[in-house]
Amino acid sequence: MESTTPSDDGDRPGEAAPHRDGASPSVDVLASAASTLIEVEASPAARVVLAQVLSATLVAFTRTRSVRDPLPDTAAGSPEEALAVLSGIDQLRSSLSAMDATWQVAAEQRIRRADAQRGLPASRQGRGAHSEIALARRISPAASSFSLASARRLLQHMPGTVDSLREGAVTAQQASAVAGALSTASPETCRRIDELIQQDPQTLQGKGHKRLRSDIEEMVQHLEPETSQVRAERAARARHVTMAPLADGMARVTAVLRGIDAVGMMQALHSGAGSLRAAGEKTSAPALEADLLVDAVLARDPSAVRVTTQETPHAPRRPRTQPGLDVGIVISDTALLGRDDDAESAHLEGYGTIPAHIVRDSLLGRPPGHLRHGEDEHPDEQVSAFYRRLYTNPTTGELVAMESRSRAFPAGLARMIRWRDTTCRTPWCNAVIRQSDHVVPFHRGGSTSYANGQGLCVRCNLLKEHGLWVLAPLTGESAPSTASTPTSDGTPGTPGTPSSPPPAPSPPTAWFWTSPHGAQGLSWTPPLLAPPPPEVPPGPAPSSDPPPDPPPTSG
Repeated sequence: MESTTPSDDGDRPGEAAPHRDGASPSVDVLASAASTLIEVEASPAARVVLAQVLSATLVAFTRTRSVRDPLPDTAAGSPEEALAVLSGIDQLRSSLSAMDATWQVAAEQRIRRADAQRGLPASRQGRGAHSEIALARRISPAASSFSLASARRLLQHMPGTVDSLREGAVTAQQASAVAGALSTASPETCRRIDELIQQDPQTLQGKGHKRLRSDIEEMVQHLEPETSQVRAERAARARHVTMAPLADGMARVTAVLRGIDAVGMMQALHSGAGSLRAAGEKTSAPALEADLLVDAVLARDPSAVRVTTQETPHAPRRPRTQPGLDVGIVISDTALLGRDDDAESAHLEGYGTIPAHIVRDSLLGRPPGHLRHGEDEHPDEQVSAFYRRLYTNPTTGELVAMESRSRAFPAGLARMIRWRDTTCRTPWCNAVIRQSDHVVPFHRGGSTSYANGQGLCVRCNLLKEHGLWVLAPLTGESAPSTASTPTSDGTPGTPGTPSSPPPAPSPPTAWFWTSPHGAQGLSWTPPLLAPPPPEVPPGPAPSSDPPPDPPPTSG
């Protein structure tokens, strides 16, 4: 096929080929890229994968579904060209998602076979696959676990949907919504819905993932009425509450509740906020609803809390003086007690970095968003939380390292590590810290120290011991060139062996993770408080004269 370079005059390619000077032929970047790829030295299997990617790219941009004119039929610089590019990218994303699902399942199967060759029992084979896949895909282990389950469901029970995804007839978001809605459905139900999608793929056209998920769940209800109560019980047991930090000292709390409870709670919040507004409250209704929710959780009557079991009833817990919330805040003395400097930050346990002025204002009873109706209004009578303040050096933001001779991390040291790490230290994982881990295991000589400690979620802490995970300290600015440190016999070394460098007295710059099968990632060690940027002395006033020409360089 002859390739032409579109001109800038807006003509559509193919209508009139632009004239070219034979003495200075233009370089065809597409042909150049293709020839470079063809020359790549790789195994036949690897070349097949690259060919599949190229074929998917060709189909996405020449047989694009969601635009009238595919990219080769558009004029350079036209709106049609831009829309064709965006549509082609989206269709290519769908095709690559199908490949991604296929290779996720293949990776899990291969890791499972490798575990079997290592002699692991069947119950433990493939247990760490999703963590290794997460490192290779640069996502969190939790997200990898859900993605792998969806890929397995699509590949095993919904081949027609996978084919539609590969062809771009189904978007990646739609395929994810379908797989998620079928997470509790039986394999037979998955196959029946897959057949319905194959018979009438237009049913997916124009539907967002929320509407599509609702439709699929309704189909599951019709196909599996006998399991409805079991599915409802399973879903209710998975109710939970999570928090995600937002900008400017705010956070989003998400609760997964029973539908009836959620509707009742929202109605109560709406009604309470409306009553306050009718009584003259100036705060907006959504903000009042948020305040009412916080008050309902933090300002409840302590006498209402009872601990009872079927065997032995207990008296009510001893009432404690309100407030009963204990929040850890790491803040420098200059930020807390010094001049009002809005440039300084603090560190809130379970949240992360927060502007220091929010801490100061909250302690004084005037948090952001607090409205005063008159100058004589007294600040809040009581602060709504106890704060544990840990002062840090305002220059370096570091604490004195702590160490223990015991195997378990003492409570104070474990809390320091949680304050420093904020979230699970596994690369790409953002889960809440639940356990304190020895980076170099204790049984291999690792110390119970601030330098050798890290906060992990339960899942990552358990899977870190599954197979040969190598964690190497990084003190420079680049990752180690090898995945692990060899031992004297040439086999990969494990953390804590004599061949591995011992942990430094202070935490290393980062830990370089390598999974049992070669996936790699970097976990930087955060300071408790980031040191303030150095002050830049004022320079001379900018000149209006043009800058001098750069000196000539030799070839």
